[in-house]
Amino acid sequence: MEALLILAGIIGAAWAFGWARRTREAHERKRTFQLLDVRDQIFKESFAKGRQWLADCIADWRQALDDSREAHLRSKKHPARKAADVVREVKAEKRLVTARLKFVEYQLQSYEEYFPFLEEYREVILDERANLAAGQDNIDELESTDPALLFLSEAEYRKLAPADRNQLALDRYLARGKNNWEIGRLYERYLGYNYESTGWKVAYQGAVKDYEDFGRDLICTRGSEVEIVQAKCWSRQKVIREKHIFQLFGTTIHYRKISRGASVQPVFITTTDLSPEAKDVAEVLHVRVQNIPLRTDYPMIKCNISQQSREKIYHLPFDQQYDRVSIGNRPGEVYVKTAHEAESLGFRRAWKWRPGGV
Repeated sequence: MEALLILAGIIGAAWAFGWARRTREAHERKRTFQLLDVRDQIFKESFAKGRQWLADCIADWRQALDDSREAHLRSKKHPARKAADVVREVKAEKRLVTARLKFVEYQLQSYEEYFPFLEEYREVILDERANLAAGQDNIDELESTDPALLFLSEAEYRKLAPADRNQLALDRYLARGKNNWEIGRLYERYLGYNYESTGWKVAYQGAVKDYEDFGRDLICTRGSEVEIVQAKCWSRQKVIREKHIFQLFGTTIHYRKISRGASVQPVFITTTDLSPEAKDVAEVLHVRVQNIPLRTDYPMIKCNISQQSREKIYHLPFDQQYDRVSIGNRPGEVYVKTAHEAESLGFRRAWKWRPGGV
């Protein structure tokens, strides 16, 4: 009988221990969700002190979990004292790193909230390929080397005739995968092509000035009409928020002040939908919204006639001056699809690099 009582006591103690552990874990999960909800709410309404407090709160919570793990390792049936010592040694440093990481995370989110254009530059900051293609790095080297070599081997470059190698480089440029930044640039160019094809003069502000474009991707002019275009080539899973509409409206008001007398219209062009709030803001502020999908089968080669020398020059999308060139300012300027077509019209390839050199 005594043995049965002892066994019952052991079973009861085990059940109580398991119940306590399950209760503690459920409480920790509930506390986790509560903290995450608090974090999200406070982030929306607070500044630096609030973000720091929240980062410390998250770090303290995670340290409490580490305390619990250490205690469990020491008190379980077969204690793991060495593992517990490791947890004790690293948890203080882990708390400090967690607090700093969370603070930086919230700080970056704040920057993107107040400066929406930063969202579009997440990838390009660390993308060496995009920097190289955009000419942001190794400027001296790019200006002395044909950028077609980004897409051709040296043997191909030496072997092929100029029109053939230029076309092959263009084909490979179009066929390769592109990051979000490159897709955005391609979208701006496509919209610019649409405007120029209908008689507008286009300044590719976003492509040329990057961070200093004042939120004006394209400035399109026809007579006294001006349209300030902001372009967003986003996936259908994302929606345009009202902050982007406010940004476009603000930069349009500024442009109206400096343009004096021009009729300036803000135009928001995108591949995705607007949130209900963004639609309402666009209607109230008279921002015209258009949904235009990206096409990559349009003629991309710009055939330009020099204003000074009247020389006929064509530019491929990866050439240094491509985004500074506007087509339609002089008779004979056109867009074409192939290098052979451009050369048959009497245009030669643009270069800053040494012609004929590799």
